[in-house]
Amino acid sequence: MQELLEQYQQVLSRMDRSRFPLADDKYSGVFLPVAFDEYRAADFRIMHVGRETSGWNTANSKNTLGRIFSANETGTTAAIVEEAVIRYEKHLDIRPDGTVATTSKSRFKQYYFRLAKEMSLPPKSIIYANLFAWDYAGKSPLTSPAEELAAVSTVSLELLALQVKFFKPHAIVFSTGYAGIDGMLKNMFSQHFNGHETVSVDPRKLWEFTVDDITCFRIAHPRASWGHGEYRTKVIERLHQLRSAGGTPIGQLEPAS
Repeated sequence: MQELLEQYQQVLSRMDRSRFPLADDKYSGVFLPVAFDEYRAADFRIMHVGRETSGWNTANSKNTLGRIFSANETGTTAAIVEEAVIRYEKHLDIRPDGTVATTSKSRFKQYYFRLAKEMSLPPKSIIYANLFAWDYAGKSPLTSPAEELAAVSTVSLELLALQVKFFKPHAIVFSTGYAGIDGMLKNMFSQHFNGHETVSVDPRKLWEFTVDDITCFRIAHPRASWGHGEYRTKVIERLHQLRSAGGTPIGQLEPAS
């Protein structure tokens, strides 16, 4: 895992105030996923990617983009990464008996747990990731000023790309919705991968595609209704098909350290 943490630090260390024209720093703490042992042991590796997590790591009342800039200036960026990872490792509620509590008010988390249950995987075996590494005023950065959105998107996509390369999933489920998102995904694939190849599209509902031999699905956010439920089910059916076919030979994970 040390290699991943060093990569996170390298990306964050390149952030500076001059590249982020902040009108008002309304951003959350940075979202940095790591893999649990259960993910490494899984026979079929899945990443479940949301859009952003509202209020992520803001309980300390000091997490902002400006805090990262300051850490870079004082050479303490590694501490920001360590703090973010510790917070991520607590994203699942653990009962006193050591099992994971699989109930949540969050529609995204509900689908996360459904993926785990219907794929017969422990909840810790799925990587929970985000398209945006920060939220904006408790909401999507898509609502932020255009210049800020461009800067935050660039770093967020770089972080997500290195996560995909490091975690080597067999499949990725983007539960992000399509509006303002599909273009960002395509940009990430062209900049950080060898492009993408569309398998099928049901407009505004389900987009299946491959990226460097990884099968990907983009669906609506799990809170969406009006016919979207059947596509969430269809994704699970496709995941079963992929698993039965043996997944894709995308390489081995780096050993935990």
